[in-house]
Amino acid sequence: MRLKKMLSLGLLCIGAACFGMTSDASAKNYDRVKVSEENYKKMFGDEKLSIEKTDPEMAATMKRYLYGDNFEQSKALTDTERELVRIACLATLGVENELKREVDGALKIGIKPLEIRETIYQVTPYIGFAKSVDALNSINEIFQKNKIKLPLENQSTVNEQTRFEKGLEVQVGIFGDRINQMRKNATEDVAHFNDDLAEFCFGDTYTRGTLDLKMREMLTMAAIASLGGCEPQLKGHIAGNKSVGNSREKVIGVLTAIHPYIGFPRTLNALACINEVMPASN
Repeated sequence: MRLKKMLSLGLLCIGAACFGMTSDASAKNYDRVKVSEENYKKMFGDEKLSIEKTDPEMAATMKRYLYGDNFEQSKALTDTERELVRIACLATLGVENELKREVDGALKIGIKPLEIRETIYQVTPYIGFAKSVDALNSINEIFQKNKIKLPLENQSTVNEQTRFEKGLEVQVGIFGDRINQMRKNATEDVAHFNDDLAEFCFGDTYTRGTLDLKMREMLTMAAIASLGGCEPQLKGHIAGNKSVGNSREKVIGVLTAIHPYIGFPRTLNALACINEVMPASN
């Protein structure tokens, strides 16, 4: 029993250290019930959570955490940034019902359809076509419900002749000359992966319109953190966020916005990566 208690206290201390918590960190300077109800109403009106009848306690906990605490804690992000990184996260997790609900709410507070669609296009190289197609089908269902004409406008800026050149230019611009060294050092049997990165991940994707590089790197980080177990790639894209001008405050904001969906283990792993790559200034 004593050992169990010591382990529990140890885990709490680790969590507190990772988040920089003090003894009064849980004190609220806002009415979380009122704030959560106001934020929820802006996005969803009088629509009830699907579990409110069967599990009212879980519904209340979810609403107050997602739309009270989390909205207050992620104020480093704009409404658009917060909603797009949440949509990227939900698409990565493959949770259709929550994705539909979030997209419907995002449209109600003024997030543009093209911004939502481009979010899915951006994360496709990281989560794969299968999840992206499922996400697009869900999103298009909500678009049609809201009488949004499909297909949306083309946002591609490259063609078959320019996708490699333009993609490599963006890739090197974000990650520096180490990309050229990686390509130079690649053995013949894996060289195509480097070409695919330049052409597909960056040429076909990062060069598209509507979203700028700052937003695209935030979305990429959100997707990789949501996947879990990809810490080397996550560190690379935390550095990418820094390279394109996103502050530590923004990066922490991205993790905060998706935290309720990915849970504490993935959140703490991602936070450790942030602290390593973009340590807090003392």
